[in-house]
Amino acid sequence: MRILSGNINLEVKDLGSKTDTPLIMISGFGSQLIDWPKDLIEKLIEKELRVIIFDNRDVGLSYKFSDEIIKDPKLIWRYSYSREKLPKEMNKPRIPYTLTNMAEDCANILNALDIDKAHILGTSMGGMIAQLMAFNFPEKSKSLISVMSTSGNPDLPRASKEVIEGLNRKPESNDKESVIKNSLLTRKLWASPKYSIPEKTLIKNFSLRYDRMYYPEGLSRQYAAIGDDGSRVERLKKINVPSLILHGDSDNLVPIEGGIDTKKLIPNAKMEILEGWGHDLPSGVHDWFSTKISNHIYSIEDLS
Repeated sequence: MRILSGNINLEVKDLGSKTDTPLIMISGFGSQLIDWPKDLIEKLIEKELRVIIFDNRDVGLSYKFSDEIIKDPKLIWRYSYSREKLPKEMNKPRIPYTLTNMAEDCANILNALDIDKAHILGTSMGGMIAQLMAFNFPEKSKSLISVMSTSGNPDLPRASKEVIEGLNRKPESNDKESVIKNSLLTRKLWASPKYSIPEKTLIKNFSLRYDRMYYPEGLSRQYAAIGDDGSRVERLKKINVPSLILHGDSDNLVPIEGGIDTKKLIPNAKMEILEGWGHDLPSGVHDWFSTKISNHIYSIEDLS
């Protein structure tokens, strides 16, 4: 279904029973709603959760900001994180939207579905958006579940140069075969060492993603929005909803220190760490993942 958020359309799927406890799940950088593993969604629905997933702006079947081109999103990161004093003549590029705008999208989806409050889950960039949802819209947020994400604290360890280069690596061309080949190469840099995904499954998933919508132009704008948001340290200290942090100890893209810092900053937050888990959602983590989420949610529901 299409839902209007301000003046843009978002592609949304509302799964499970309308009478079950609502959980809205926010995808990470460049991810589409079909990237959520079906088995994981089914496990959450079996736990009597109403699961809402959607394409973020600029990806999938949601609105594309095709007339807004970010030529150098790294410059925006320099403004947010650099300790050096940047030259006065270096003007920060204007960006078409922020992570806070993306959190507003989440709130607008809940409003459109007549959901007063929901549990808010986000992975990676989606975790950042979920944090901002809890900060800016506490009246819509029953709890926060921040997964493989970070506080944006500039003092934390970052991904290695090799991993960052992999994240920004472009395929040799935009044909399907080249894009899939590039995706297979890059994901190896942050894949879970303990929980594998068969290459046959990965190729199928990447093929479905490409066929549904291949739109690499949106990546620079999402990347710019992450950089523009900068540190959320002071904002996280003011979050006042029950919060759970999930992270793997083998995450090479968003190191575990980001999750640990998020847990320390959010008052009364809890954290669960899984050994051998990287920056993905292989089937081997689904039982652990869905159980931690449902236990967290129902511990709150039982109190309300």
